[in-house]
Amino acid sequence: MNVFALNNMILSTVQSGIPLQVAAVVAPVALYFMVLGLLNTRSRPQMLSGRLDLAMLVGALSPLVVCPLMSWAGPSQWAMAAAAGVVVAAIWLLSPAGASWVIYNITPAEALDAVAKALDRAGLACRRRQGEQTFLLPGGQVELGSFPLLRNVTVRMTGCDWQTVHTFERALAGQIELLSAQTTPMAMAMLLVATTMLVAPLAMVAPRAVEIVRILTGLLY
Repeated sequence: MNVFALNNMILSTVQSGIPLQVAAVVAPVALYFMVLGLLNTRSRPQMLSGRLDLAMLVGALSPLVVCPLMSWAGPSQWAMAAAAGVVVAAIWLLSPAGASWVIYNITPAEALDAVAKALDRAGLACRRRQGEQTFLLPGGQVELGSFPLLRNVTVRMTGCDWQTVHTFERALAGQIELLSAQTTPMAMAMLLVATTMLVAPLAMVAPRAVEIVRILTGLLY
């Protein structure tokens, strides 16, 4: 079986029934909640780049756009390329300006202290705006924003050259490794929601198991 025929078979199978379409939409969202839950159950805060964090979110929501596009365009290589292009373009256009990082399982106060110590450790002179979560640097700034529901803090550096960005990133990562974190009820709730959401798609796809196995066998032979 050649690659084009196999791809057409897969696309035809995905589009041939509503259960698989629903599973294709629900499963990525469930996996996203699973990752968020796992990030918030680690013994230490976890720092991700802003672009990686955005890619996870876009990847979870992309089936909402990709599945209708594939249904409208039909099973073709062009449709697959267009869908991939939409996802990549969304990540590129939505990426924040400058350098950014998202720290999970950390309080705003802990993040503010970690950033202050990282700037000092990196040898970057700064001053903090009174009553604001912003550090002013020569020619740039570091700004913090928190999202209490997901227990994460976004750190954004703008106006600085890439050497300064890398120096600060290493210092911040080293500072984060010194902190400890606790598992919150919200993290356990996200894992529970993710597990529940994964069970439903598996139950819906189960009747098509034979056809799916046949497609996977085609990948090997």
